Amino acid sequence: MASSADDVRDTGILGALARAQERGEVTAVELTQMSLDRVEAASHLNAVIRMDGERALGAAADIDRRRRRGEQLGALAGIPALVKDNMDVCGLPTTHGSRLCALDPPATDDDAAVARLRAAGAVIVGKTNLSEFAMEAISDNLVFGATHNPWRGGFSPGGSSGGSAAALASGLAPVATGTDGGGSVRIPASLCGLLGLKPTSGVTGARPARLPIELSSAGPMSSTVADLRILAELTLGPADGDPSCVYGPDRAGITRPVGTVFATSRVAGARPVDEAVESVFATAVEAFGRAVGREVRWLPPGVLGEGADEVWAAIYAPEDVFAVGSRRLRERYAMLDPRVREWVDRGLNSTLDGYLSARDARNEYVRRLDEMLDGANILLTPTVTAGPYPAGGAADAGELMPIDLFNTAALNLTGHPALTVPAGTVDAVPFGLQLVGPRGSDLWLIELAGAWERHQPWPLTAPGYDAFVPAAPSTQARTFAPRSATA
Repeated sequence: MASSADDVRDTGILGALARAQERGEVTAVELTQMSLDRVEAASHLNAVIRMDGERALGAAADIDRRRRRGEQLGALAGIPALVKDNMDVCGLPTTHGSRLCALDPPATDDDAAVARLRAAGAVIVGKTNLSEFAMEAISDNLVFGATHNPWRGGFSPGGSSGGSAAALASGLAPVATGTDGGGSVRIPASLCGLLGLKPTSGVTGARPARLPIELSSAGPMSSTVADLRILAELTLGPADGDPSCVYGPDRAGITRPVGTVFATSRVAGARPVDEAVESVFATAVEAFGRAVGREVRWLPPGVLGEGADEVWAAIYAPEDVFAVGSRRLRERYAMLDPRVREWVDRGLNSTLDGYLSARDARNEYVRRLDEMLDGANILLTPTVTAGPYPAGGAADAGELMPIDLFNTAALNLTGHPALTVPAGTVDAVPFGLQLVGPRGSDLWLIELAGAWERHQPWPLTAPGYDAFVPAAPSTQARTFAPRSATA
């Protein structure tokens, strides 16, 4: 089933694997074993922290039997999948990268997103690393250690879904899940050369429903737009018991023409953007305008004002702490990673007045972005505003990664969909261009990413790794950068 990178990009890795199984070129058991072998060979990345090989091979064998009987199978039948270790997988413990949960018993049910993947035929092969309780923009913790970026060893793949992003970027599995409450899908997708979607608030539900109920959700990551489209269709939707999820993405508006394309280097806050990031961003914005046939209107930094990230934190921190368990955090505080204590302290010390005031202030930020993006306008920003950082995060042990290093949290606050797409490199690590659209325009953003992919194709994996397509070494990564205006 040898395929060129262009062939794989056209069909998506998921489509290529589905067709190969249908033609009898590969079995689900062979794909599952391939994933298990690749994870073992890439143990230096520390992306996958728990494998479930025996059960995975059993599930794959069952899919092969059903295929031979001619049964109707789901879109992901026989395709290996990895799950971020803050999402429940029935039969496996959910440790959240925390010593507080390291000895917890196995989960008795699947998270809603996991259940949807399994219903589509995906084979769950293991779980991926993250920061403790997904509270940091790194993927390092005191239980499993740090995950490394396959593009540049010693540097972070971002977080908190960095284990999943590193696994995808190194071809360990074709599917890996993520969650995004302040950038936890988009940041690692950006730093690993992937697509990563934070859905519109209310588009996708969780089971069990958990706080921060309005600001965080599962979001798909992938190497190709075709794969992202499949994963979005399968995983975006309501879940029983989640009152924040009331509708699905807008399927009627995916062919709408692009209105005004806005661009700004910073959504909120006043921290300067690195010069190298500014340069790559400017080139990417120019190229994106050509890809969609629109002039770009540049806006000054901080289009939502300096306070949006702070308002996000004032809501998210107490909800995050309540979700983990404030009493448990107080009683076992010394067991926490020092890097997340600042965040935990903020949540524990929050007042009701401060929390409700932040919820009230949130409405103004939502209104501002609604008005800017009214109809079919789009906002472009860098996903990450600085160059790569060490696998363990900030150089000062115990220091929380500043949220204003990223253009992400304010969009969790407003609830608008945001999609990061590969758009170059900064210091040998990928750079992500963030596309922000009107609420409900999740699938439309994916279509725009398709136009970008056709105009500016990117590598499917990091250098030195093969995409998850057997016998297809031609899909191996190259370095990349957006074409300039004179290219």
